[in-house]
Amino acid sequence: MRKSRVYGVVSIVVVLVMVLTLCYSYESVKSEVIVRFAVELNDHSSAFWVALDKGWFSEEGIKLDYKVFSTGLELATALTRGDVDIALACVGPLLLARDRGVKLKLVAMMHNHGYAIVVNPSKVRDLSDLNGKKVSTSGPGSPAWLLLMLIKDRYNLSLEIYRMPPFITTTALLTGKIDAAALPEHYVTLAESMGAKVLVRSQSLWPTMPGSGVAVTEKFLEKHRDIVVKIVRILSKATKYIRKHPDEAARIVAKYLASDVGTISKSMSYLDYVTHINVKEIQQYINYLVKYGVLRRNLSVSEFIDLSILGDKS
Repeated sequence: MRKSRVYGVVSIVVVLVMVLTLCYSYESVKSEVIVRFAVELNDHSSAFWVALDKGWFSEEGIKLDYKVFSTGLELATALTRGDVDIALACVGPLLLARDRGVKLKLVAMMHNHGYAIVVNPSKVRDLSDLNGKKVSTSGPGSPAWLLLMLIKDRYNLSLEIYRMPPFITTTALLTGKIDAAALPEHYVTLAESMGAKVLVRSQSLWPTMPGSGVAVTEKFLEKHRDIVVKIVRILSKATKYIRKHPDEAARIVAKYLASDVGTISKSMSYLDYVTHINVKEIQQYINYLVKYGVLRRNLSVSEFIDLSILGDKS
Protein backbone atom coordinates (compact mmCIF):
# COMPACT_ATOMS: atom_id res chain seq x y z
CA MET A 1 0.00 0.00 0.00
CA ARG A 2 2.85 2.34 0.96
CA LYS A 3 4.58 1.64 -2.38
CA SER A 4 1.38 2.43 -4.25
CA ARG A 5 1.14 5.78 -2.48
CA VAL A 6 4.76 6.59 -3.30
CA TYR A 7 4.24 5.66 -6.95
CA GLY A 8 1.10 7.77 -6.99
CA VAL A 9 2.89 10.82 -5.60
CA VAL A 10 5.77 10.38 -8.04
CA SER A 11 3.34 10.10 -10.93
CA ILE A 12 1.56 13.29 -9.91
CA VAL A 13 4.89 15.15 -9.62
CA VAL A 14 6.00 13.91 -13.06
CA VAL A 15 2.71 15.01 -14.60
CA LEU A 16 2.95 18.44 -12.97
CA VAL A 17 6.52 18.88 -14.22
CA MET A 18 5.43 17.92 -17.74
CA VAL A 19 2.49 20.33 -17.63
CA LEU A 20 4.66 23.18 -16.35
CA THR A 21 7.30 22.46 -19.00
CA LEU A 22 4.70 22.48 -21.75
CA CYS A 23 3.18 25.70 -20.43
CA TYR A 24 6.62 27.34 -20.30
CA SER A 25 7.43 26.17 -23.82
CA TYR A 26 4.11 27.46 -25.08
CA GLU A 27 4.62 30.85 -23.44
CA SER A 28 8.17 31.05 -24.85
CA VAL A 29 6.96 30.36 -28.39
CA LYS A 30 4.03 32.72 -27.97
CA SER A 31 6.25 35.52 -26.62
CA GLU A 32 8.96 35.22 -29.30
CA VAL A 33 8.82 38.36 -31.43
CA ILE A 34 10.19 38.44 -34.95
CA VAL A 35 10.64 42.05 -36.02
CA ARG A 36 9.65 42.65 -39.64
CA PHE A 37 12.06 45.17 -41.16
CA ALA A 38 11.72 46.96 -44.49
CA VAL A 39 15.05 48.32 -45.72
CA GLU A 40 16.08 50.43 -48.70
CA LEU A 41 18.69 48.63 -50.79
CA ASN A 42 21.30 51.38 -50.75
CA ASP A 43 23.89 52.93 -48.46
CA HIS A 44 21.27 55.08 -46.74
CA SER A 45 20.71 51.95 -44.62
CA SER A 46 24.41 51.52 -43.85
CA ALA A 47 23.88 51.36 -40.08
CA PHE A 48 21.55 48.40 -40.56
CA TRP A 49 24.02 46.52 -42.76
CA VAL A 50 26.85 47.12 -40.30
CA ALA A 51 24.78 46.01 -37.29
CA LEU A 52 23.59 42.93 -39.17
CA ASP A 53 27.11 41.99 -40.22
CA LYS A 54 28.50 42.48 -36.72
CA GLY A 55 25.78 40.32 -35.18
CA TRP A 56 24.64 43.09 -32.87
CA PHE A 57 20.94 42.34 -33.30
CA SER A 58 21.50 38.71 -32.26
CA GLU A 59 23.62 39.79 -29.29
CA GLU A 60 20.65 41.81 -28.00
CA GLY A 61 18.24 38.93 -28.58
CA ILE A 62 16.52 40.65 -31.52
CA LYS A 63 15.06 38.20 -34.00
CA LEU A 64 14.36 39.84 -37.34
CA ASP A 65 13.14 39.22 -40.83
CA TYR A 66 13.98 41.87 -43.40
CA LYS A 67 12.92 42.65 -46.94
CA VAL A 68 14.70 45.07 -49.24
CA PHE A 69 13.16 47.64 -51.57
CA SER A 70 14.78 49.57 -54.41
CA THR A 71 12.98 52.81 -53.49
CA GLY A 72 11.40 54.34 -50.43
CA LEU A 73 8.12 54.71 -52.31
CA GLU A 74 7.96 50.94 -52.86
CA LEU A 75 8.71 50.47 -49.19
CA ALA A 76 5.90 52.87 -48.26
CA THR A 77 3.48 50.65 -50.16
CA ALA A 78 4.54 47.69 -48.00
CA LEU A 79 3.88 49.83 -44.93
CA THR A 80 0.39 50.59 -46.20
CA ARG A 81 -0.29 46.85 -46.59
CA GLY A 82 0.68 46.25 -42.97
CA ASP A 83 3.64 44.01 -43.86
CA VAL A 84 6.18 45.97 -41.82
CA ASP A 85 6.93 46.71 -38.14
CA ILE A 86 10.01 48.89 -38.63
CA ALA A 87 10.95 50.76 -41.80
CA LEU A 88 14.33 52.26 -42.65
CA ALA A 89 13.43 54.71 -45.39
CA CYS A 90 13.69 58.28 -46.60
CA VAL A 91 11.56 60.80 -44.73
CA GLY A 92 9.40 61.72 -47.75
CA PRO A 93 7.96 58.24 -48.36
CA LEU A 94 7.42 57.82 -44.62
CA LEU A 95 5.40 61.04 -44.57
CA LEU A 96 3.38 59.77 -47.53
CA ALA A 97 2.59 56.56 -45.67
CA ARG A 98 1.50 58.54 -42.61
CA ASP A 99 -0.63 60.80 -44.78
CA ARG A 100 -2.35 57.75 -46.25
CA GLY A 101 -3.37 56.41 -42.89
CA VAL A 102 -0.44 54.30 -41.71
CA LYS A 103 -0.01 54.94 -38.00
CA LEU A 104 3.74 55.22 -37.56
CA LYS A 105 6.30 57.28 -35.70
CA LEU A 106 9.74 58.48 -36.73
CA VAL A 107 11.92 57.55 -33.74
CA ALA A 108 15.45 58.20 -35.07
CA MET A 109 17.34 59.27 -38.16
CA MET A 110 19.75 57.21 -40.26
CA HIS A 111 21.45 60.06 -42.15
CA ASN A 112 21.09 63.50 -43.69
CA HIS A 113 21.68 64.30 -47.39
CA GLY A 114 22.50 61.75 -50.06
CA TYR A 115 20.74 63.19 -53.16
CA ALA A 116 21.98 64.94 -56.30
CA ILE A 117 21.25 65.96 -59.88
CA VAL A 118 23.45 64.06 -62.33
CA VAL A 119 23.67 64.87 -66.03
CA ASN A 120 24.99 63.76 -69.37
CA PRO A 121 27.99 66.12 -69.63
CA SER A 122 27.72 66.35 -73.41
CA LYS A 123 24.21 67.82 -73.08
CA VAL A 124 24.23 69.73 -69.79
CA ARG A 125 27.08 71.84 -68.43
CA ASP A 126 25.33 74.00 -65.84
CA LEU A 127 21.91 74.48 -64.24
CA SER A 128 20.67 76.84 -66.95
CA ASP A 129 21.25 74.08 -69.52
CA LEU A 130 18.58 71.97 -67.79
CA ASN A 131 15.83 74.15 -69.22
CA GLY A 132 13.71 72.10 -71.63
CA LYS A 133 15.67 68.91 -70.95
CA LYS A 134 14.42 65.37 -70.26
CA VAL A 135 14.93 64.68 -66.57
CA SER A 136 14.11 61.52 -64.66
CA THR A 137 13.36 61.03 -60.99
CA SER A 138 11.38 58.72 -58.73
CA GLY A 139 7.80 59.51 -57.76
CA PRO A 140 6.38 62.61 -56.04
CA GLY A 141 7.37 62.86 -52.40
CA SER A 142 10.71 61.12 -52.71
CA PRO A 143 13.74 63.21 -51.65
CA ALA A 144 15.23 63.13 -55.15
CA TRP A 145 11.92 64.36 -56.58
CA LEU A 146 11.76 67.12 -53.95
CA LEU A 147 15.32 68.21 -54.76
CA LEU A 148 14.35 68.45 -58.43
CA MET A 149 11.26 70.54 -57.59
CA LEU A 150 13.32 72.94 -55.47
CA ILE A 151 15.83 73.41 -58.28
CA LYS A 152 13.06 73.80 -60.85
CA ASP A 153 11.48 76.59 -58.79
CA ARG A 154 14.67 78.35 -57.78
CA TYR A 155 16.00 78.55 -61.34
CA ASN A 156 12.61 78.90 -63.04
CA LEU A 157 13.18 75.85 -65.24
CA SER A 158 10.84 74.11 -67.64
CA LEU A 159 11.52 70.38 -67.49
CA GLU A 160 10.25 67.28 -69.24
CA ILE A 161 10.00 64.96 -66.24
CA TYR A 162 9.94 61.17 -66.42
CA ARG A 163 9.38 58.75 -63.54
CA MET A 164 11.86 55.87 -63.27
CA PRO A 165 13.41 53.88 -60.41
CA PRO A 166 17.10 54.67 -59.81
CA PHE A 167 18.57 51.53 -61.34
CA ILE A 168 16.71 52.15 -64.62
CA THR A 169 17.44 55.87 -64.54
CA THR A 170 21.20 55.30 -64.47
CA THR A 171 21.06 53.23 -67.65
CA ALA A 172 18.69 55.67 -69.37
CA LEU A 173 21.04 58.55 -68.60
CA LEU A 174 24.12 56.81 -69.93
CA THR A 175 22.37 55.63 -73.10
CA GLY A 176 21.11 59.14 -73.91
CA LYS A 177 17.39 58.46 -73.39
CA ILE A 178 17.30 61.24 -70.81
CA ASP A 179 19.54 64.26 -70.27
CA ALA A 180 19.62 64.42 -66.47
CA ALA A 181 18.37 62.66 -63.37
CA ALA A 182 17.64 63.34 -59.73
CA LEU A 183 19.05 60.36 -57.84
CA PRO A 184 19.80 59.11 -54.34
CA GLU A 185 23.16 57.74 -53.32
CA HIS A 186 24.73 55.23 -54.02
CA TYR A 187 23.28 55.59 -57.54
CA VAL A 188 24.70 59.12 -57.83
CA THR A 189 28.27 57.91 -57.35
CA LEU A 190 27.64 54.84 -59.50
CA ALA A 191 26.40 57.01 -62.39
CA GLU A 192 29.39 59.34 -61.94
CA SER A 193 31.80 56.40 -62.11
CA MET A 194 30.24 55.44 -65.45
CA GLY A 195 30.69 58.87 -67.03
CA ALA A 196 27.85 61.06 -65.73
CA LYS A 197 28.54 64.43 -64.11
CA VAL A 198 27.23 65.53 -60.71
CA LEU A 199 25.68 68.95 -61.30
CA VAL A 200 24.46 69.80 -57.80
CA ARG A 201 24.10 68.00 -54.47
CA SER A 202 21.42 68.48 -51.84
CA GLN A 203 24.01 70.07 -49.51
CA SER A 204 24.23 73.08 -51.83
CA LEU A 205 20.49 73.71 -51.94
CA TRP A 206 19.31 72.59 -48.50
CA PRO A 207 22.30 72.39 -46.10
CA THR A 208 20.39 70.42 -43.44
CA MET A 209 18.13 68.26 -45.61
CA PRO A 210 16.86 65.17 -43.73
CA GLY A 211 17.62 61.85 -45.36
CA SER A 212 16.38 58.49 -44.09
CA GLY A 213 14.92 57.62 -40.72
CA VAL A 214 13.74 54.79 -38.50
CA ALA A 215 9.95 54.54 -38.47
CA VAL A 216 7.95 52.19 -36.25
CA THR A 217 4.26 51.35 -36.48
CA GLU A 218 2.39 52.68 -33.46
CA LYS A 219 0.99 49.21 -32.79
CA PHE A 220 4.46 47.65 -32.58
CA LEU A 221 5.80 50.57 -30.54
CA GLU A 222 2.98 50.24 -28.02
CA LYS A 223 3.42 46.47 -27.60
CA HIS A 224 7.21 46.24 -27.84
CA ARG A 225 8.71 49.55 -26.78
CA ASP A 226 11.62 47.73 -25.12
CA ILE A 227 12.56 46.10 -28.44
CA VAL A 228 12.37 49.42 -30.28
CA VAL A 229 14.69 51.02 -27.71
CA LYS A 230 17.17 48.17 -28.22
CA ILE A 231 17.02 48.50 -32.01
CA VAL A 232 17.62 52.26 -31.92
CA ARG A 233 20.52 51.68 -29.52
CA ILE A 234 22.01 49.14 -31.93
CA LEU A 235 21.61 51.44 -34.94
CA SER A 236 23.16 54.29 -32.97
CA LYS A 237 26.13 52.05 -32.16
CA ALA A 238 26.45 51.19 -35.86
CA THR A 239 26.26 54.87 -36.82
CA LYS A 240 29.14 55.67 -34.48
CA TYR A 241 31.08 52.76 -35.98
CA ILE A 242 30.57 54.15 -39.50
CA ARG A 243 31.89 57.55 -38.46
CA LYS A 244 34.89 56.05 -36.65
CA HIS A 245 35.73 53.27 -39.13
CA PRO A 246 34.56 54.51 -42.57
CA ASP A 247 36.77 52.16 -44.60
CA GLU A 248 35.68 48.99 -42.81
CA ALA A 249 32.05 50.17 -42.86
CA ALA A 250 32.28 50.69 -46.62
CA ARG A 251 33.56 47.14 -47.08
CA ILE A 252 30.63 45.77 -45.11
CA VAL A 253 28.03 47.85 -46.96
CA ALA A 254 29.54 47.03 -50.36
CA LYS A 255 29.15 43.33 -49.58
CA TYR A 256 25.43 43.66 -48.89
CA LEU A 257 24.85 45.89 -51.92
CA ALA A 258 27.01 43.69 -54.18
CA SER A 259 28.91 46.82 -55.21
CA ASP A 260 32.48 48.00 -55.62
CA VAL A 261 34.05 49.05 -52.32
CA GLY A 262 35.57 52.19 -53.84
CA THR A 263 32.21 53.35 -55.18
CA ILE A 264 30.46 52.72 -51.87
CA SER A 265 33.22 54.39 -49.86
CA LYS A 266 32.99 57.54 -51.99
CA SER A 267 29.20 57.48 -51.90
CA MET A 268 29.06 57.13 -48.11
CA SER A 269 31.33 60.16 -47.74
CA TYR A 270 28.50 62.34 -49.08
CA LEU A 271 26.06 61.20 -46.37
CA ASP A 272 26.02 62.56 -42.84
CA TYR A 273 25.23 59.51 -40.69
CA VAL A 274 23.28 60.64 -37.62
CA THR A 275 20.47 59.43 -35.34
CA HIS A 276 19.40 62.83 -33.99
CA ILE A 277 16.05 64.14 -35.31
CA ASN A 278 16.06 67.81 -36.34
CA VAL A 279 12.42 68.69 -35.67
CA LYS A 280 12.65 72.03 -37.49
CA GLU A 281 13.89 70.38 -40.69
CA ILE A 282 11.24 67.63 -40.54
CA GLN A 283 8.62 70.37 -40.32
CA GLN A 284 10.21 72.09 -43.32
CA TYR A 285 9.98 68.79 -45.22
CA ILE A 286 6.27 68.59 -44.39
CA ASN A 287 5.79 72.19 -45.52
CA TYR A 288 7.42 71.47 -48.88
CA LEU A 289 5.30 68.37 -49.53
CA VAL A 290 2.15 70.32 -48.68
CA LYS A 291 3.26 73.15 -50.97
CA TYR A 292 3.78 70.74 -53.87
CA GLY A 293 0.47 68.97 -53.28
CA VAL A 294 1.97 65.63 -52.28
CA LEU A 295 0.44 65.49 -48.80
CA ARG A 296 -3.33 65.65 -48.59
CA ARG A 297 -3.24 67.55 -45.30
CA ASN A 298 -0.79 69.62 -43.32
CA LEU A 299 0.53 67.09 -40.82
CA SER A 300 1.66 68.30 -37.44
CA VAL A 301 5.26 67.28 -36.85
CA SER A 302 4.19 65.95 -33.42
CA GLU A 303 1.94 63.43 -35.18
CA PHE A 304 4.93 62.07 -37.04
CA ILE A 305 7.85 61.94 -34.60
CA ASP A 306 8.51 60.44 -31.17
CA LEU A 307 11.67 61.79 -29.54
CA SER A 308 11.34 59.70 -26.39
CA ILE A 309 13.03 56.59 -27.83
CA LEU A 310 16.28 58.46 -28.48
CA GLY A 311 16.17 59.57 -24.85
CA ASP A 312 15.52 56.07 -23.56
CA LYS A 313 18.20 54.34 -25.66
CA SER A 314 20.99 56.08 -23.77
